[in-house]
Amino acid sequence: MKRLVLEFLNFKNIISNTLVLIVCTGCVNTPVLNNKTTTIPSWYLNTPVNNTLFIYGEGESQRSLEDAKNNALNSMASKLVVNVKSSISSTTETSSQNRYSKNIKRDIRVNVNNIKFTNASIEKSDKIANSFFVLMKVNRKELFTNKKKEFDIVDLRLHKKYNSLQNFSKLEQIHILQDIVPSIQKAQAQAVVLNAINNQFDQAPYMEKYDSYIDKISELKDSTTILIKTNSKKKYFADSLIDTLNQNNYKASYSANNSDVVISLNNKVKYSIARGWNIAKVTTTISVIANKKIISNQIIKSIGRSSTSKESALENASESFLSDIEKKTLDAVIFNK
Repeated sequence: MKRLVLEFLNFKNIISNTLVLIVCTGCVNTPVLNNKTTTIPSWYLNTPVNNTLFIYGEGESQRSLEDAKNNALNSMASKLVVNVKSSISSTTETSSQNRYSKNIKRDIRVNVNNIKFTNASIEKSDKIANSFFVLMKVNRKELFTNKKKEFDIVDLRLHKKYNSLQNFSKLEQIHILQDIVPSIQKAQAQAVVLNAINNQFDQAPYMEKYDSYIDKISELKDSTTILIKTNSKKKYFADSLIDTLNQNNYKASYSANNSDVVISLNNKVKYSIARGWNIAKVTTTISVIANKKIISNQIIKSIGRSSTSKESALENASESFLSDIEKKTLDAVIFNK
């Protein structure tokens, strides 16, 4: 009798375990959405891999089919980002110098995320319970053609801007190039994305060209000589400006022969004494001249204090002057931004 009871209990355990296994097996791909059990379509769980013809993206939403489609487009963008990262890795591995700055990598992500997949079509869709499932695809050739047209417009604009540099002084060339650096970096990002869409697109010549545009800034600075003039016998302000210019890769001095640029400092100083302190109020006009043309006129007002002498107060004011230049930025002072 005892043996029969034990066999019955063992049989009961086997049945219970089997039922648990069956229940668990039946739960695969059947998550609970909005308190209802929903079977996820097999095609959604096993979406096609991107190939030479199409890019795929899957999306799901409990709100609407349109929302599911948007999620599918976001999925496409994410997959394209993976392709872009692969493209960047292969390029930097074969290059002796990694020219992909943080800004360019950021622009690449933004560029991909902002792609409007206007030629996207629904491959499959289904509504189960309250959930919408959709699989979308984009024709790579059509997407490449559309993005290449946009890229060509930007590339042509940069090309014309760069070729126009010869009509300006060196200092103006620096200003023009520095202004278009963000556009250059965006164009570099577009070139990388185009390569990710179509591997037959050779991005290398474009990257080299855009790198040369940016390198031109340093070349111009290295070859540009700046003569500093001042109306003040005490050269605290002029010395501060020369140091700042040289730290930014310009060549500035009081005796630049055949200078490309002249920067003139005109200081108007008012001294006073207040509560035992020597006060120097200075109004400095900074005039930047290139090719006999005034590029910029800036006025900076600074105040210096000293408990010992007027000269110390003037020197202290020059420190305030330098601080103001740093706040405005040197480019703003030189180019009148």
